[in-house]
Parts: sequence; C-alpha cells; structure tokens
Amino acid sequence: MDLLEHEGKRLFARHGIAVPRGGLWPDPPGDLGPCVVKAQVRVGGRGKRGGIRFASSAVETRAAAEGLLGSALGDAAVGRIYVEERLDIARELYLAVMIDRDACCHTLLASPEGGVEVQAVAPERVLRLPVDPVMGLRPFMVRRIVRFLGAPEKAAKALGATAQALYELAVREDATLAEINPLALTADGRVVAADAKVSLDDRAAYRHPDWSAFEQADPGTEVERAILRAGGVAAEVDPEGDVVGVISGAGLMMATLDVMVAHGIRVRCVIDMGGTPLGSSEGLIPIFQAAAAMRPRVTFINAYFHTALADSFARGVLGAAETAPLSGRLILRLVGRRSEEGRRLLAPLGFATHEDLMAAIRAVAEAARETA
Repeated sequence: MDLLEHEGKRLFARHGIAVPRGGLWPDPPGDLGPCVVKAQVRVGGRGKRGGIRFASSAVETRAAAEGLLGSALGDAAVGRIYVEERLDIARELYLAVMIDRDACCHTLLASPEGGVEVQAVAPERVLRLPVDPVMGLRPFMVRRIVRFLGAPEKAAKALGATAQALYELAVREDATLAEINPLALTADGRVVAADAKVSLDDRAAYRHPDWSAFEQADPGTEVERAILRAGGVAAEVDPEGDVVGVISGAGLMMATLDVMVAHGIRVRCVIDMGGTPLGSSEGLIPIFQAAAAMRPRVTFINAYFHTALADSFARGVLGAAETAPLSGRLILRLVGRRSEEGRRLLAPLGFATHEDLMAAIRAVAEAARETA
C-alpha cells in the first residue's frame, strides 16, 4: 500500500519526525503565510509535471489549489490537494529505510545530495547501512549517518533523532519503504521532512486496523478489498461461483485456479494467504472471515510448505476456526514436513483431507456438484 504524501507525513509526525505545518485543501491552517500547494498522487516527479506550486498569498493559494484539483499528472487524477508552509531550506538531504530482501533486513540509505535529481547521485555519495534485525539501529550507526550527511553541529542531534525515528517507524509500521526526499535543513537549523514516501506491507494489514483510514490506490472488487484488508491477496473470478480457494502462495494460487477451471469448477475467488500461515492463528482469522462471508458451497485450502511445518499451520487453522468458522464443505490438501500430523489435527473440523492435488481437486468438483 503506497501512502499519499499527507498520509505519510501524518505517520511521520506520529513517530516524532518533524514535518511542515499544513492540511488538506480546502481546510489548511489559516496562518501558513507563503506556502506550497501539492497534488496528492502516487506518481513520482510531481515537481517536473507541474504538481507542486508555490503561493505567497491566500489568493494565490486558492488559484493554485483549484487549478490542480481535478487535473491529471500522467495517468493519475488529482483528487486531493495538500497545502503546507513553505520552508526556508538551506540544504536538501536524502534519508530512507527500505527492506533489503537479499540481505534479509532493513537497510538505511542516506545521501548529502537530496532533491529531485537524487536518482543521478553518484554511488559513492550514497551510504547503504544494513541493520541487524536483532541489534537494531545502534548509536554508532546513527553517528555514522550524521557524519556522512555532513550536517552542521547545531542540526546533528535532530538529524540523528530523525534517522532513529525513521528506522523505528519502518519496523513498527511494517513499512517496506519509508523515504524522506528531501530532508530539509532549514536556515534556522531545523531538520524537517519536506516530503514523505511510505509503502506499507499489505500482508501485515491485520496487525494495523488503523490502516483502514488510508486511501487505497487500487480499489479492486469489494471481495478483493476485503481480502486485502485481511492481509491476503485475492482474485475474484466468478461472482456466481461455488468454490473459494485459500492457498499458500501466489504461484500455487494461479496453478490451482487453472486446474480447478479445467475440471469444470466454478470458482468464486482464490486467495493467496501470503506469509500469514507462517505466523499465529491471528493472521488467518480475518482471511477466514472474508472467505466465509462469500458463503461458498466449498472452501478448499491448498497448502504446500517446503520448509515451514505443516502441523504448525494446522494448529493455526484450528485456532482461527474457533473465531472464524469456514463456510460450506471443507476440503484440505496439506503437504510438507509433518503434514500427516497436520491432516490428523484438522480432520475433526470436518475437513476431507488429501495429499495428492488431483485427488483433492476431484473431491472439490464432486462436493460442488453435490451441494448445487
């Protein structure tokens, strides 16, 4: 989930990162003075596309806001305008925390050359600092960031606190990216996030009920939105379908859908559980609730684990089913380490359990016909 700038800044402020005073049009604070009028869209290069305008008076602010509202920046329609105080910027820096999937950790990025041309900055001018997830961002690492950015002494403490807060935000808010570009050093010595780019991990949504307040970039269907809020990813296939598939992995989800359709099964929806099977039953509850709300004739769980323990997943299903019972006939294909124990645990819930995929698909097809 990619946040709009004003949403990212609200998240920044919650974690103690300084942001300019501002608000959404038509209700920004009335005493901003010279201000910046910004289109709220999920595309880069807003400044070069004319999506950021400067105003010196209330009349100019209104003209800029009304000129942007309803316009388009590339393929993105402008539906929100954010108005904030204009900073007296002495220097522009760059600071970000991202998930480095190769290193399996958060990595902090910093450059003394922030702004619109940050993509052209020479590699030696960018500090990449992997952060051990057990140790976290240590004080010596923060000092290294401050030195690399070459901040004046009066701004060093605030800059270090901003780096620490940005890292903690990324971890606590399940952000795959938290970027400040530019991070402004003002003429009066303040360190302020002049922009905000935040991407949240959709699959962690079940841990963050407050995310429902954020605007969704891709509305999808009502069913797909419900699954997305639950922390999974769904594809609604046939609103009149008989079967809902709950599956461990996007590739397996599409392969399972192909096989079901080839067997003449009308599929209502397929759901990729993502990483939720590897955690506690808590993550499965909202997915099961969303699946049950579709009232399918058959619910088919297809779970194939290479390294995770199948019986641990089964215990998660048991816990989730107490709060969110699944609908219709229940068919399970469970493969992986300790899968026999997992199938045994789930049999009392009414699951018809299988190890072979084709046998499970045939059982799904038969159950759908019997309940039609």
